Amino acid sequence: MIWKRHLESKDYIIREANPRDARQIIDCMQSVMDEKIYLVGEYYLLTERGEQERLKNPDELTLVCEINNKIVGVLTLQRGFYKKNRHTANLGIAIMSGYRGIGIGTRMIRQALEWAMDHGIEKVNLEVFSSNKNAISLYKHLGFEIEGIRKNQFIINGSYVDDILMTIYTSESMKN
Repeated sequence: MIWKRHLESKDYIIREANPRDARQIIDCMQSVMDEKIYLVGEYYLLTERGEQERLKNPDELTLVCEINNKIVGVLTLQRGFYKKNRHTANLGIAIMSGYRGIGIGTRMIRQALEWAMDHGIEKVNLEVFSSNKNAISLYKHLGFEIEGIRKNQFIINGSYVDDILMTIYTSESMKN
């Protein structure tokens, strides 16, 4: 499925990734990792071939955002592997510097939540650094709630940062 949008003089496309996107996905993720303030990892661990194989997994969704044929955003939704947690998925998102704050993340997350509902995923989880106030605000705006906090879980630029665990339920039966 492809979604086309226009924002602030930037035409962009959000679509499901395919194995041909592997190199650009790695480049996008590494660009965000190089900032050392938004993601835990500092180096993308998969090779291009490994990324191509990951993209073939039917239990995962990977969305990409393209502007001028360049991938500037990546979202992954990884379904629980075991029978006991297959009703859940973990969401991760990375948007390159210069493309944040213009609605790309909002649109990608909404599309991922639709996919989750269509695939029987009832609970979507994510983790975010407490220092990433913009992301936390976005997630709350989309309906995510704080489910837990791991205090002083990380050190970023010499300061302790909490790990905020957030959740949204896609199924009414799970909400209490």
